Amino acid sequence: MKVKSQWKQKTWIRILLRLLAVVLGIFFALSGSIIFIYAYIALKGNARTYKLEDLPHNVDCIIVPGAQVLRNRAPSPMLQDRLDGAVAMYRAGVSDRILVSGDHREDNYNEPLVMYKYLIKQGIPDEAIFMDHFGLDTYDTVYRAIHVFKVKTAVIATQRFHLQRALYIGGKLGLDCVGYATDPRYYASELYMFIREIGARLKAVYEIHTDALPGRMSPAHPISGDGRGTRQSF
Repeated sequence: MKVKSQWKQKTWIRILLRLLAVVLGIFFALSGSIIFIYAYIALKGNARTYKLEDLPHNVDCIIVPGAQVLRNRAPSPMLQDRLDGAVAMYRAGVSDRILVSGDHREDNYNEPLVMYKYLIKQGIPDEAIFMDHFGLDTYDTVYRAIHVFKVKTAVIATQRFHLQRALYIGGKLGLDCVGYATDPRYYASELYMFIREIGARLKAVYEIHTDALPGRMSPAHPISGDGRGTRQSF
């Protein structure tokens, strides 16, 4: 009986060790895949990120993805830096059109309007600012830029961690785009944004490979026209 009991015990130990090996194998495979995706998007994005003086000129538009708006309806520091980057590029002749794209699902929260008002205060002409009210995430922003605003060439202005993903999405969707990194300072939310970015990059890969549609489509409003027609949701 003692020998049989010991045999059963060893059998269970072998089974547990095999299960542990399988679990660890899956864990390391998933971890390796996540690290590869994160690094691949980072390297590809960094290769297409330029300094202001090296950016191409006369592209269709400058794309500014939305970010948090403060309670006083002012842009958060992260969003303000993106807008300041767009202003610098506009003045440098990179483009004469700026597309601000963000969340406006609720009447009391309107990222594009806050972005628009900030740009107006910086002296950007009214007709040069196009508002996308349904850029609910980065994929939607880029997809709608291509299909709603008919953008073919663009410079994307956002923080480097976000820019890498935006450029990856743009390239995969057929947008001829480069980036301008707008992170001149440290942000209190950087650690959170880094962790969040891991999931966001996996989501971007999934959206690209499933030909996902944006949350909302709209009639065409070519970027070559007048931005004043985009003040209201459409």
